[in-house]
Amino acid sequence: MEAIRSNAAIEELFLQKNAVGLSDIKNEAELFSIKTKEVAQNVIDNLASRQNHQGVLAKLKNMEFAYAAVEDIFEKAEQRNEKALIAILDEIVDPHNLGAIIRSAECAGFHGVIIPKHNSAEVNATVMKTSAGAASHIPIVQVTNLSRAMKELKAKGVWIHGTSLNAKKNYYELDADDHIAVVIGSEGNGMRRLTEEGCDFLIKIPIFGNIESLNASVAAGIVFFDIQRQRMSLLEPGKD
Repeated sequence: MEAIRSNAAIEELFLQKNAVGLSDIKNEAELFSIKTKEVAQNVIDNLASRQNHQGVLAKLKNMEFAYAAVEDIFEKAEQRNEKALIAILDEIVDPHNLGAIIRSAECAGFHGVIIPKHNSAEVNATVMKTSAGAASHIPIVQVTNLSRAMKELKAKGVWIHGTSLNAKKNYYELDADDHIAVVIGSEGNGMRRLTEEGCDFLIKIPIFGNIESLNASVAAGIVFFDIQRQRMSLLEPGKD
């Protein structure tokens, strides 16, 4: 549904015969003049290659994901009359985690996501599905050199906050009234050394249990939404 609404280059929709809950998708496709075709479940099973397809598949005219540019992120922020909020993902290799983080970023009102070209999951079918369509609504930028991209963001006035277990500052202590980028490190090793050195500040989520760290997508969601909480509190009457 989100792919249809975001004007993705859909050539045709395959709908499983007698599947429940697909009428809204079919009606939406008709509004956008997208051809639909009802097929047996085994046809979709074969096309989906063991993905959990839920009875619907879209055949795209261009199978390559269209990555955005950094300028698109700032343009989106300017359109909303907001200071930029950017998620930087340092070697998130699990596509499910990537999709979940993109979903959290979009839901938290972030203006863009930056990922490295190497040693990172790319935006594929799994990421699109896990993001629940959010990848179609937020600019995702793929860069060759993450450290260089961070320097370019700093030159544009962005303060970069890296999440680290070794940080002394808690995530809720950052200044939300700035152009902000939040770096989320890899699932196993966190941020790389050069990435960490490129951050202006390091922040952490305090842990009260026996496990040392949170899943990357969970940590991202906590930090992303707290930044919006802070920004909303700044807009309340009587707040500085």
